[in-house]
Amino acid sequence: MVAGHTRHITLAQELDHAKLFERFRHIKLFHELSDKDIVAMAERFYISHYDKETAVFHESDDPHELGNRLYFVSEGCVKLVKYSSNGESTIVRLVAPGEFFGVTSAITNQPFPFSAIAFTETNLLTITKELFMDTVREHPQLAVDMIVALGEMLWFNYETHNQVVKKTDARVAKIILYHFRRDGYQKKPEGYVLNILLPHHYLASMTGIAYEESVRIISRLKKHFQCLTYLRGGKIIITDLSRLQHLATEDEVWAM
Repeated sequence: MVAGHTRHITLAQELDHAKLFERFRHIKLFHELSDKDIVAMAERFYISHYDKETAVFHESDDPHELGNRLYFVSEGCVKLVKYSSNGESTIVRLVAPGEFFGVTSAITNQPFPFSAIAFTETNLLTITKELFMDTVREHPQLAVDMIVALGEMLWFNYETHNQVVKKTDARVAKIILYHFRRDGYQKKPEGYVLNILLPHHYLASMTGIAYEESVRIISRLKKHFQCLTYLRGGKIIITDLSRLQHLATEDEVWAM
């Protein structure tokens, strides 16, 4: 795993205004800002490119040594990972385009509680805590919107890590539907193609099951329940949305 980035320059240095607006409009937190506000903010943000499996930062790193930065995913995907003492990894969350991470450590000056690794080739927008605070003072609604977004993340953590009463089929169905709603999809003749990849090791981490069990459950959802298709690398196509939703809301699934 490689630490660092391949490019780190200000947005204003790299982008024309059309591309600048596109990048910022893609970040949910900045949807309501005017074009004038975005142009002004560009001087405060950097864009960094990370190759797949490149570390943005590691668990227990000091955020101050990395500039106390907040990170926003412009393109690609970042996985937040925790490692056990024997080196086993658990994915805490996948951060999709438009989302942010690293906020609590930057604001509190506490070590990062997880590692952030580029899940795919990724572009991040970054800003220092001090400059972000300046931006919030100018646009107070950003603080409210960030609190709402953090609340949604807490809800997700609760929903995905507090499923002891649910069968594993329901847990996996619930995770898939969460990403269906959060990350969107492309409607194709074959079904709803999720915009984000959900590989088995992620589904296993988020539902507290073994990798092999994730493979069996996905196979069951495909062959027995006939509600999705899983392609190599984690591409998921929901072929029967109502049936998948039914499975996700049941504590007990049909016996096999």
